[in-house]
Amino acid sequence: MTKKWKPPVQEVSHGQPFAGASFEDLEAYFKVKAELEKIFGPVEYESSTVSSVSKPSLYGSVSLSQFKIVSFARPVGREEIVDMRKKTLALEGKFQNAGRPLVELDPGYVTEYTVVRTSLEDDFHRIYFYDGIFTECLYYFERLSFRPWIHTPDFFRQPEVVTIFNDIRMSMAQ
Repeated sequence: MTKKWKPPVQEVSHGQPFAGASFEDLEAYFKVKAELEKIFGPVEYESSTVSSVSKPSLYGSVSLSQFKIVSFARPVGREEIVDMRKKTLALEGKFQNAGRPLVELDPGYVTEYTVVRTSLEDDFHRIYFYDGIFTECLYYFERLSFRPWIHTPDFFRQPEVVTIFNDIRMSMAQ
């Protein structure tokens, strides 16, 4: 009896988890960051504050003026992205004022060649995972830097934000 042919399946590398945090109050950010560390483990990288352009809010027309990105030391399987989003949504619900989160969280992961984040809304370029969570690729790696896709939101096109993700990628390589 002959064996059936199976294509080789490549083992997928893990991603470096990150959470983008939009906020107004630095004290609220530090409280949420401490909770993130309890959930995802120690922070490996924390960006400086990006305040040149406000990131649009998911919860209305108000934009939050400050943004930081933290990445965590423990790598995650790429399939964990839905669980990451659910945990950050629960954290937003825990720290709120008048029904609005004090810190909005935007989780995802960085790999050697891409940066992927979650979304709660469908769009032509997003992939549905499950439980109402979509993912989208923000960048691809080319010529020693991450580059935005045509659908990458304007906020993530800022050179300062791209540099942050390049820094996270470099910290992964070390």
